[in-house]
Amino acid sequence: MRALHAWMLAAMASCAHAPPEKASAPSSATGCAAPETLCWDFEEGRLPDGWTPYRNEFHGELRVDDTRARSGRYALHARDLSGGTEGNQGGPKKTIRFDLPAGFGPVLWGRMYVYTSPARPMSHAGLFNARYPRPGLTGGPVETLDWYEVATYRQRYMAIWHPPEPPGFPEWVQLSDTPLVLDDWACLEWLFDGANGTHPEAAQPRVWLDGTELEWPETFVFADPPTAQPLVREKAANFTLLEAGVFLYQGLSVPTDWWLDDLAVSPRRIGCEPPPEQAPR
Repeated sequence: MRALHAWMLAAMASCAHAPPEKASAPSSATGCAAPETLCWDFEEGRLPDGWTPYRNEFHGELRVDDTRARSGRYALHARDLSGGTEGNQGGPKKTIRFDLPAGFGPVLWGRMYVYTSPARPMSHAGLFNARYPRPGLTGGPVETLDWYEVATYRQRYMAIWHPPEPPGFPEWVQLSDTPLVLDDWACLEWLFDGANGTHPEAAQPRVWLDGTELEWPETFVFADPPTAQPLVREKAANFTLLEAGVFLYQGLSVPTDWWLDDLAVSPRRIGCEPPPEQAPR
């Protein structure tokens, strides 16, 4: 695993409260060389230190293996996921979780490379989320935390803000018109700004695909049953927990694999890296 860089809390605090335009500005150190950045390339051939198994439902498995990697030899592999019925709640979920160091701050940039095969699922398939205590709290179990999520739905990229799960709604949903990349590596970046300057609510999630920010032609509040109650995106003081893997909220009938590699989080933008050079044959 790449080394975890030293935490400089004063620098983090000044960055955390910058508006998105400033937070995305390039710095002198980029990628995993940037201060306060946590990176995982899975090159240990096992779960990296600090990550522990979390969700495990229906068919398939989550493991670190050498079947496909974006760089190096190993990647996190959600293998042969299937189960449940499309259109109905309940689907395969295979994830791991990580507790962030104290004082991470209320702004979280992330980056991850994702390879999906052989089909784009219609069901809601979460890939990554980050959680934080509700206002006035400093911690608590996962079921008490607000959270942002990067996912796909109806074969397109999606981003969501959720209240604590269960039930995880009413939630603010943003659905793109961009099909998820199939049978190739895609670089996903996201910005979860739980501070959002002087605005009264946490910011809407932002997502980039291979360096281009996604647009959200379809947005809505989801709740089951529907509700007329206004949704309030509660603000954050510190992100505390990460979850990565694949979690489907409806069924998956076509057995599908996902590979996740070179995951990183930081209070500032990390960026996509140039494609790794292929070894000569």
